Amino acid sequence: MLNFLKKFFVPADDVFYILFEDAADNCRAIVQELCDIVKEDCVRITPPMLSRVRDLKHSGNNINQQIIIKLNETFITPIDREDIQSLSSLLNKISRKIVKAIFNLHIYRIENSTTNLVNQTEILRNAIDTLVSIIKLIRNTSKLEEATRLNNMVKEMESEGDDVMNSTIAQLFSHQLEPLEVMKYREVHKDIENALDLCYSVSDEVLNILLKHN
Repeated sequence: MLNFLKKFFVPADDVFYILFEDAADNCRAIVQELCDIVKEDCVRITPPMLSRVRDLKHSGNNINQQIIIKLNETFITPIDREDIQSLSSLLNKISRKIVKAIFNLHIYRIENSTTNLVNQTEILRNAIDTLVSIIKLIRNTSKLEEATRLNNMVKEMESEGDDVMNSTIAQLFSHQLEPLEVMKYREVHKDIENALDLCYSVSDEVLNILLKHN
């Protein structure tokens, strides 16, 4: 009876995998916008940039919604339902944190970039590039060794980001900036740090999924 049900309710495995990859690609597109905005000496935000960022934010939300809808429609899923929901939510949170950083740069009218801001943004971009590769491994549970290697890379990037954040906080509170400026920069750096932390959460989630199904 169980075998009959499995044959009758054939899961559309590829749909979830494709949507996960779309979500990761969307994160990469958003972080690229952030990298283009944050230059060595200045922060440059144009109306077309803000328009693209808004569209990418909506895309992330839509992908997350598609996954939830598909999850509710699917009787048998390729991986545990709670893992699908968790992974989708985490990926969407990454995109939203980066969008928040971009809009804070705009709202706070931050015009001057810093070395730490550029470095932190670059670390985040590298982490998301690695994340895109990790997400693709969910399709193949035999890729546990590769997933472990990539997961360690993201962990190292997260630690590197922590070092940059600590250096940033020390500089911000060195009495060289006005209190309001300190608050503005700290908020943006915190958004980027949160996105980087979420990258490691996604990477760890994928590794746990592969361990569970290996």
